[in-house]
Amino acid sequence: MALVSIIVPVYRVEHYIQRCLGSVMAQEDVIIDIECIVVDDCSPDKSIDIIHQMLDNYKGSIKFVLLRHECNRGLSAARNTGLINARGDYVFFLDSDDYLMPNCFQYFLTNLCVYPDADVVAGNVLNCKGGNSLIHHIQEPWYLNDCNVFFPLMLRHQIYLYAWNKMIRRELLIDNHIFFEEGILYEDQCWSYELFSKISSILLLPQVTYVYEFNPNSIVNTTFTVGNANKVIWSYTVSMNKILDNPPSPFKYEKNIMVDYLLYVTNFLMNGVDVLSRFDVSKKNVRAFRLLRLRLLSRSLGYGRLLLSCFFMILFPPLYYLQRFAAFRHHYYDIEMIINRISHLTDFLHRKNRI
Repeated sequence: MALVSIIVPVYRVEHYIQRCLGSVMAQEDVIIDIECIVVDDCSPDKSIDIIHQMLDNYKGSIKFVLLRHECNRGLSAARNTGLINARGDYVFFLDSDDYLMPNCFQYFLTNLCVYPDADVVAGNVLNCKGGNSLIHHIQEPWYLNDCNVFFPLMLRHQIYLYAWNKMIRRELLIDNHIFFEEGILYEDQCWSYELFSKISSILLLPQVTYVYEFNPNSIVNTTFTVGNANKVIWSYTVSMNKILDNPPSPFKYEKNIMVDYLLYVTNFLMNGVDVLSRFDVSKKNVRAFRLLRLRLLSRSLGYGRLLLSCFFMILFPPLYYLQRFAAFRHHYYDIEMIINRISHLTDFLHRKNRI
C-alpha cells in the first residue's frame, strides 16, 4: 500500500490553517496511508495554537507530524524540511492558505492505478481570485511519457509551475537532489524547471483537486512593493542564473527546444524589468540583474537566434519602459507566442548540439 506524505509549511496563516488541515483530515477514507508533515516556520500568530487544538481533537487514521524551525527560514526551507523528513512513496506540497477538494487522493490513486509509471500526477486547480481552473485544455486524464511533449509544455507555461497539487515520487526528488532554493522568492520557477528536466512521465488530470486561495498577505501578493523590490530582483537573478547554468541537453530531445527555453527565462525577466521600471533598487542588484540580461542575450546570440536577440532588447532601457503601458502588458503573451512560432520556423538552420 502506497504512503503519501503531505507537506504543509506554516507561517502567519491563522485565518486559513483550520480549513487547510480540515481538508487533509477529510481525506482519510482513501485506501492509501497518508502522513501530513506540518512545518512550523516560527509562525508569530495563533496558527500553531489552532493546529495543536485540531490535532488534540483528531481521532482519524492520518498520521500528523509537527516539525519546527528554530528561526524563520522561509517557504523553501520549510518545504525542504518536510521533504527530508517524509517517509512516503509520494510527496504532495500543500500551502497552508489553500485547501484540498474532498476525495482528491482517491481520485489521484484511481488514476495512478491506470498509469502506475507516472512520476508526477497533477490535478486541476481552482483559482479563487480568477474563478478559473489552471488546466483548461484537457477533458480527460492525459498521460505524457515523452519528454519532447511535456517539457516544452512546461516551458510554455501550459503546465502550471507551482509545486503544490502534484503527487511526486519522493525517490525521484531525493535521488536527483531536487530541493527548493532557500532564501529567494518565486522558488517554484527554477524548481519546476529542474523537476521537469528529470522526470520520465506526468499524468495531468482534469478534475479540480485543489483550491488556490487569494491571500492578500501571502508572499506572491506582497512582493511587488517598495520594501521588497530588492529581494524580488535578487530572487529573479538567482533563480534565472541557475536555469541558465543548466540548459536542456540537446541530445535528449528530438526537437530543438532552445527557443522555448530562452523565452521561458525571458518571461520571468520581464517581471523583473517591471519592478525595475517602478521601484528604486540598489546599484548592486541592478548591476547583477543587468549582467543576467546580458547573459541571456549572449546565450541567444551564441545559439544564432537573431530574431530572439532582437526581441530580448525589450529587457533593456529604453524599450523596457513599454511595461508601463497597459496595452503592451495585455498583449505581451500574444507577442511572445508570435516570436516563438516564427523562431521555430528557422529551427532547421540550427544544430541541436550547439551550446
